[in-house]
Amino acid sequence: MLGVLAVTLHQGPFALYPPTVMRWLSSALAWCLLTVASGSAAAPVNITIKARAQRAGDVLLLTVQTALAARAVTGQAFGTPIHFYQTQEPGTWQALVGVDVDVPPGDHGIEIAATSETGEEMRETRTLAIQARNSPARHLTLPEKYVNPPESVQERIRAESEQLKTIFSTVSAGRLWEGGFARPVPGRVISDFGKQSILNGQPRSVHSGVDLRAASGTPLKAPAAGRVILVKDLYFAGNSVIIDHGLGLYSHLAHLSRFRVKEGQLVERGEIVGYTGQSGRVQGPHLHWSVRLCNSRIDPIAVLWVLGNREPGQKRRAVARASGSAGGSERE
Repeated sequence: MLGVLAVTLHQGPFALYPPTVMRWLSSALAWCLLTVASGSAAAPVNITIKARAQRAGDVLLLTVQTALAARAVTGQAFGTPIHFYQTQEPGTWQALVGVDVDVPPGDHGIEIAATSETGEEMRETRTLAIQARNSPARHLTLPEKYVNPPESVQERIRAESEQLKTIFSTVSAGRLWEGGFARPVPGRVISDFGKQSILNGQPRSVHSGVDLRAASGTPLKAPAAGRVILVKDLYFAGNSVIIDHGLGLYSHLAHLSRFRVKEGQLVERGEIVGYTGQSGRVQGPHLHWSVRLCNSRIDPIAVLWVLGNREPGQKRRAVARASGSAGGSERE
């Protein structure tokens, strides 16, 4: 092929060009032919990111589109695998990525790899500029047994902590939710996600969920479809229901007065799973709702925003912005 190319360039009108130009033309055309023959040009991968903010404690919705039909899409961010699911749109995959509340500010990379039906690998990367959350502290006065628990309950606390760690570290295959998430109770936020907790004047961990206003006995609804993985009275969280939504996404609903589901039960979005109360470490009746994604602690309100059910007054803009306090009395 290259021999034929050399002969052709030295015949007809090409013979009028100087030798230096002829050598350049020969090299350029040969390179083009070799590139086409080897198929070395990578197929493109298009990545779009939807987020309320690129900030510690927020969640990102990745949408990946490939020029070649992909049989699998994988990725990694913040040292954790990304679990993609295929959408109904041809050639389109999506995944949620949690930015844990303790992720330091700065640049962090996302790596995406897609494998085509014929085995060709396509790769792409993105850099996220993660911002600090900078949430204010919240000061609570609670019974001393919930701030400095006695030795008699330490073993129970350790066992429950290990149980929760195991649950939130488990990634169930397949997505169980469809569409957006919904608020489990209609009440407004009375204590925001990410605030530093000061209990009886002593610093403790950040608030890893949101507290929603709810009178005792308010019906509590599943925020999305999933499988009930835990129904139990926990020392700090009180009566709790944990729902596995699939692909490492969990909802933890705490401080209930009573249950209406059993472990292993499949629930639909909006199905009543229990009733709110004031069990565990609380100042009064309310709902504590926390969300974990592959063990990352993320703001449930960010999940509502990204998956379509925004808070009232929020505009649909995937930009970074600070969220203000919802006001009201703080609750544990």
